[in-house]
Amino acid sequence: MDYQVGILGGGPGGYVCALRAAQLGLSVVLIEGGRLGGTCLNRGCIPTKALVKSADLYREMEHAEEFGLFIGEKRVNYGAVVARKDNIVNALVGGVEKLMKAANIRVIKGWGEFKEVGQISVTTENGVELIQVENVILATGSVPIRIPIPGADLPGVGTSDEFLEETELPKRLVVIGGGVIGLEFASIYKAFGVQVSVVEMLPTLLPTIDEEIPKRLTPLLKRSGIEIFTKTAVKEIRQEGETLIVQVEDGKGIRDIPADRVLLSTGRRPSLRGIDVQKLGLETDKGVIKVNAQMQTNLPHVYAIGDLIGGIMLAHVASAEGIVAVEHIAGRSVEMKYDAIPSAIFTHPEIATVGYTEQELKASGNIYRVSKFPFSANGKALALGESIGLVKILADHEGVIVGASIMGPQASSLISELVLAIEKRLRAEDVARTVHAHPTLPEAVMEAAHGIDGKPLHLA
Repeated sequence: MDYQVGILGGGPGGYVCALRAAQLGLSVVLIEGGRLGGTCLNRGCIPTKALVKSADLYREMEHAEEFGLFIGEKRVNYGAVVARKDNIVNALVGGVEKLMKAANIRVIKGWGEFKEVGQISVTTENGVELIQVENVILATGSVPIRIPIPGADLPGVGTSDEFLEETELPKRLVVIGGGVIGLEFASIYKAFGVQVSVVEMLPTLLPTIDEEIPKRLTPLLKRSGIEIFTKTAVKEIRQEGETLIVQVEDGKGIRDIPADRVLLSTGRRPSLRGIDVQKLGLETDKGVIKVNAQMQTNLPHVYAIGDLIGGIMLAHVASAEGIVAVEHIAGRSVEMKYDAIPSAIFTHPEIATVGYTEQELKASGNIYRVSKFPFSANGKALALGESIGLVKILADHEGVIVGASIMGPQASSLISELVLAIEKRLRAEDVARTVHAHPTLPEAVMEAAHGIDGKPLHLA
């Protein structure tokens, strides 16, 4: 065999997997047709967060006078915003390339084809190379879904991939889909002064998280000027002159929403590019490769990780799955657990969740406790001028934390304390009795934990 581990795909699942394999002393080859970092680094997590930062700064400028600061003319050079985003992405891609080189991992730039167990065929600019591998890890990720509606292929209609390449702001944007990607883009574009409308077919935005959070978020988005249409289906998109018309239908009838750009954000699907599922005999379920807790497929020495296996399509989950797969190859006793997986949504305000939702606990019939602490009672949040939102903690009948949701400043960072609590089965009392620095935002987590066994200290 040429290599002990062959990895198809260089996203956050594949490249992290490769680095861990090298640490364990395994010989590794990684095949990637595009740039290292995959969707997350090039067309997802990182570039959108760069845009979010620019949007947040501009939003703060709009409220500068509340802090006693007076700024002259405020304007957006969106081309410069995008250039900053590109510089950050390029720096991080370069960083990953250096890590791979330092770990002596062979990276082949080319499109891999996996048709026979034990070997991968790679098409590069220099021709075709056949590589023999003892173990294969499939990490080919996912691609945006383009919903089959009339007009979805019109100019000006695109997915997040295309929108991240835009260098000019439209005057009007219609977002089809009220999930994570759609709402992040809606928040970014609205901060820059774009007229934004969000169309969601389901009764609520963000339908998979604790239902209290979208109930609180929706009026905030509306107050910021974003039009929200729920329980609304898109019938068609048509072109009238230079304007795109999105025709929608709800319980009140049919209406037209004019736009200059339309964002399709209706989810992602696994990418099976280069994987001959039928010839190999890989077991799948509705286009998703099936695996066990060690990330093994039904074929010996063939593993699959990340978006390719469905489930929780998040970069950090793919990385964790990659580590499990390669540690299993190395002979370690490991399994992937999904009880304490955090999720972060970079709207304004931020949202972060982990574990069970309250509706899931209600449906289970089990006894549970709930505690909430508002950021309006947190000194640091008030000093930041970001006092909207709350920390919500769910615990079982013994006080063990089983779920949490945060909406508010730096929610994406604050959730980590509660992820650790769930991972280690800590009681709320353990978090409450841990001394937290003052004045800080994490004190809101501590106060919510106090509420599980009694009452938050700083709440009347």
